Amino acid sequence: MDSLQWEMSSSTIVRKLGEDAEQSTFAPPHLDKVKQGELLKFHAHINVEQMPQGQHLKKATIFSNVPNGGVWELICDEGTAVGGRGSAPSPIMYFSAGLALCMMSHVEMLAKLAGIHMRRVKLEQKTEFSTTLDFGGIKPENVFGKGDRVEMHLIIESDEPEEKLLKFAHYCRQACMSLQTVANATPVNTQLFINNKALEFE
Repeated sequence: MDSLQWEMSSSTIVRKLGEDAEQSTFAPPHLDKVKQGELLKFHAHINVEQMPQGQHLKKATIFSNVPNGGVWELICDEGTAVGGRGSAPSPIMYFSAGLALCMMSHVEMLAKLAGIHMRRVKLEQKTEFSTTLDFGGIKPENVFGKGDRVEMHLIIESDEPEEKLLKFAHYCRQACMSLQTVANATPVNTQLFINNKALEFE
């Protein structure tokens, strides 16, 4: 496999860092060895900090328990309509892209495993959200957000039988961890740390 070198600098929205990252409230990432048929567990570790420039600019440091996965830094903004600068993707843009990219990764991997030949494959997605936040005088306790709908269109050009491709698409959907996180109820534990004291809240 040929290695790729991307042009990255301190001014790029996404860049790879040369140093390790750590968290003060989670144990360091590790990948447990598993036997054939056992669950392989992936962990995504994220640190988010506000940037000194303000106006919704945030920096996320991303690392995982996957060997050689690297440590990445990305910049997030909001659109001008909500007080940002529009200089980088918003949180829900990154979130939505993660769903689509994860699905496409499984399409690529499972096609290779199943020996399915595709001349061209593309994924188009629309993710819908809603919130009661109207950027006016609404009180914080009255703000509620939710995901309304994710619609994925997997576009395949192939000479494979239609029935085979239908089964293949089903296998990709059931294999995609990000998609299954959204499609099924995933437990979320939220903790607040105040002066090194942990408080659980729901």
